[in-house]
Amino acid sequence: MQLKDTQLLVPLLQRCIKGHRRSQNKLYDLAFPYAMSVAMRYGANREDSLEIVNASFFKMFNYLKSFDPSLSFTTWLRRIVINTAIDHFNLHQKALEDTDFIEDNLAIPLEIDAVLDKLHAADLLRHIQSLPPSYRLVFSLFAIEGYSHKEIGAQLGITEGASKSNYHKARLKLQNMLLQQAGPLKKIS
Repeated sequence: MQLKDTQLLVPLLQRCIKGHRRSQNKLYDLAFPYAMSVAMRYGANREDSLEIVNASFFKMFNYLKSFDPSLSFTTWLRRIVINTAIDHFNLHQKALEDTDFIEDNLAIPLEIDAVLDKLHAADLLRHIQSLPPSYRLVFSLFAIEGYSHKEIGAQLGITEGASKSNYHKARLKLQNMLLQQAGPLKKIS
């Protein structure tokens, strides 16, 4: 059974709703890798991400009765993990710095292309995790999940401008990290 086969999951989900522990363990084992892959974009490290995943599973099991089997289970679970990551952030970060609007017209330098060719997904994830929490959250929500700055602002209780500013600063920090990782590059003309 695969996590993406929602219709095949329905009997397992029904047993989970009834409180069948083995079924709940099976669903946890089945869904954990996917949930962790989502949470790793939001947590500062593996332990932080694991905390997000465990809180997500707690919510998932509590709201499993409301899951509509005609929908994608992975999409539903991803939404729970993202919302839990936002809650986790808000709990651990009293308030995001509400900074002035900074226009996001950043052009990626040509040197970055050479770095990106050699970059592994694990390296990029490590760089994203090293961002300050507010930058990491806004960057992941905007660049990876596709939320708008208006939606991010509403979710985090900040202005749209602050979201854009945090995204801009996250991009700058990531670019600097990538350029430092690459070391000296030949001038591209």
